[in-house]
Order: sequence, then structure tokens, then C-alpha cells
Amino acid sequence: MDMEIITKSNPLNTIYKKSMKILYIGTPHNHDLWKEGKNPSHWLYGACEMEEDGHEVIWEQEKYNMFHDLNLIRQYNPDIIFIPNLNLQAHKLLLLLAAFNGIKIPIFAYLHHAPNTNSRIKQRLYQLLLKGVKHLFFLSELTMQESIEGRYVQKGKCSVPGWGADEKFFTQITQHNSNTFVSTGKEQRDFDILIEAFQKTGAPLKIITCRSHAGNNFEDLPKRCKDIPNIDVTITENSGEVYPLMIRAMADAKALVCPLRQDKLNYCVGLSTIVDAEGLRKPLIITQNPYHSKERIQSFHVVKTLEDWIEAIHDIQTSNEEIPITHYGMQKCYKTMKTIMKLEDR
Repeated sequence: MDMEIITKSNPLNTIYKKSMKILYIGTPHNHDLWKEGKNPSHWLYGACEMEEDGHEVIWEQEKYNMFHDLNLIRQYNPDIIFIPNLNLQAHKLLLLLAAFNGIKIPIFAYLHHAPNTNSRIKQRLYQLLLKGVKHLFFLSELTMQESIEGRYVQKGKCSVPGWGADEKFFTQITQHNSNTFVSTGKEQRDFDILIEAFQKTGAPLKIITCRSHAGNNFEDLPKRCKDIPNIDVTITENSGEVYPLMIRAMADAKALVCPLRQDKLNYCVGLSTIVDAEGLRKPLIITQNPYHSKERIQSFHVVKTLEDWIEAIHDIQTSNEEIPITHYGMQKCYKTMKTIMKLEDR
């Protein structure tokens, strides 16, 4: 497929730029929600921007089937394969073939967690699998550093493009500030410290989370909080369909809160809430996580102890904080990805 480009200075000078066929393997339902205006594009890690840029994106579901990726390649014959959240187990045959040049289609992927194993055999296997990826994108400098130091990936084959908020989505959100703090997360959340901090301060808190996630069960939260008048709990389905409910609550919030379990800080958990706070330009209280860069969180309240939480709540209640415009954003991130993937030259 070709895109016809006519320059303004010379309308007769027609250039043909090749449009790439990009096979996205992830969660295509998020693309449907984005098209309906319910969810932001950053949930798809640049694939929406590829489509808006004129490339043909084929939206396919990731499956734990050894031959699934190969069947998709035979069906679509793509120019590029893009995996937004690389699971080595789900794509091991594809990556092995690519590592030995059995598949010459370039693979680009986001690696959310650094590989971690004490087994020498597994370490060698992960190194081999990741050799099949042309370039790895990371969400965190520390995750990338750990992957390089573990010899899972070469320094020249990875980067942190600056994943961030879909600016177009957030500029369409109407905000009405209230006095309520809002927690919308589900991943490795420490609701114990959150509830205690808001019990002590009396500040209004709204918790929106799901019944369970990654072995953590939150079904008892409404019962725990029913006699605490300043805390309201909403339990939702674990689905992208509920994001409109969450974004409405966040848009009307005084501030966002992100309490993280300190025994689970081995990746950039909490980054999605940082991105929401950046997109809405809302104050944020978040547990200190070494996988969040100092530059990324310098505008927010970073806490560790119960006393830190109480102090941060009081600070936000007694001031009118203005959150500066962030340097991070999905459209800017895509420009970096686009250069690395050589989409602009094809």
C-alpha cells in the first residue's frame, strides 16, 4: 500500500511513501475501546499512532499456543511484528526462529519486566529468545539497566522511548475539582496503609478497584471501610471497559493516590497512575519505587511511611498545586519509536 504525498510548494511533485503492514500481537479489544473514545491510545503502546500515521496495523490477540504467531505470519505476511507487552513463554517459538534467522521479519516489543531467574539454563534460554527481537523498548531505565547487566539484551538494541499519556484523549476530558482523593489501581496495591492514612486525616477518599488481581483479593474492602464515613469503595470488573468510570472520578478528584506494596517493587508498577496524573495534571501521592525515575516523579508527592502519607495529604488539602506540563506523552514517544523502527524511511 502506498501513501501519496503532494508537497505544498510543488503540488505536481508526487512522492510515494511505503505504508508498512504491522502485525500487532496483544490485546486488540483495547483498540476497539480507543476507537470508541473510551480509553487512551497509550494502552496500545504506539500502535494507534502507527495506524494514524498511515500504516496498516493488523490487530491480533496474543495466545499461549506455540504455533499461533507462525499462523498469523502465514496469514498476513507482515513487514513488522509489534508486541506491546512481551511474554517470552507466549512467543518462544517465534523468538527462537527469529534468533536463528528462520524468520527475517523484524520484531519490536516492549519488555515490562527484566527477566529474573536463578537457573543458568533458563537464563541462557531467555538470552537466546531476546536475541530474536530487533529492538526492545522499556518503560523504566532501571529495568533496561538490569536487562543489560544480566546480559539478556545488548545496549544497542534497547531504549526507553518515554511512554506517556495520550494527549489527544486527555484534552477532551472536562474536569471538575472536588475535595476527594481517588485511588483507581489494582496492581500490587497496599490498601492497608492507604486506609489507615485517610482514617487518621479524615480526608475524603474514593477507592475504585477490582475483586482480585495477581493473587491479591480486594473483595473485603467495602466491608472493611463501611464504618469509615470518609472512605467510599467501588468494586468493578477487571476489565478495560471500566476506564470511563475511573477517568471520570480522577478528572473530578482533588488528587490521585497510588499506594504500592513495598515488597513488590521489582518493576515500574504504578506507572499507569503516574501517566493518568500527568495527563490530567493532577497532584499525586505515590509510594517510592526505584523503577520510577526522579525526573518522572519530581512534581509529585513520593512517600514511604504512614507519616509521609499523612503529611502529603495535609499538604495537598492546604494548597492549590499546579502540576507542570509533562515532557512525556504518547505522541512524543511514538516519534522516538518511529525513528528506531524506521517507519519514516519506509
